[in-house]
Amino acid sequence: MPKSKREQKVTLSRTAKKGRDRKGAIMDEVRSAIDQYKNIFVFKADNMRNSGLKDVRARLKSSRIFFGRNKLIAAALGRTPEAEYRDALSQVAEHLLGGEAGLMFTDESRDAVQQCFDDCQVSEFARAGAEATHEVALEAGPLVNFPHSMEPYLRKLGMPTKLSTGVVTLLGDYQVCREGEELSSDQAKVLQLLGIKMATFELTLCCQWCNGEFEAFEEVEEQ
Repeated sequence: MPKSKREQKVTLSRTAKKGRDRKGAIMDEVRSAIDQYKNIFVFKADNMRNSGLKDVRARLKSSRIFFGRNKLIAAALGRTPEAEYRDALSQVAEHLLGGEAGLMFTDESRDAVQQCFDDCQVSEFARAGAEATHEVALEAGPLVNFPHSMEPYLRKLGMPTKLSTGVVTLLGDYQVCREGEELSSDQAKVLQLLGIKMATFELTLCCQWCNGEFEAFEEVEEQ
């Protein structure tokens, strides 16, 4: 006999959604930082790596960095002159949107922040979609830096290889990439296996806000 629907238990309590509360908390954090710090900088990230940003945070411990959720952060700043939390913050919000950008609240000077960014530049392996900075070509013959167990994987990546007496061998000359071309995922992986880095983690300052005064930097405006 089927169980009566009248016997089903119904939970009367409701669990509040955390998403809206979290968004509100982030907006409060941003506005609190506006009140706490003298300077606000927007920066763009090229070849973003979490390890690189972590290094910047460690060097500027007294500062506050937000990276991600930029639409929400822009809303906290105010995206129009009528909605902005403080004078000229809508211009900061405008620079924050589009591309990989972050926001830094700090009492450090522009020169000090720029020096930190310069010190934290580091070469990285290029990802798929990046532009090859130079040509890489391999000549036919043994690839002694690869263990024999790697041979099937290299073939899967498109390299014409075989095992010859237990040594990974390239059957013919192989063009990994050409300068200026967009790298595929396979090409990016081959370059990584070869230990060739074609990208640079770099942060670039876009603009500065200080006590209601806004300045966009020329090198960004020209882009």
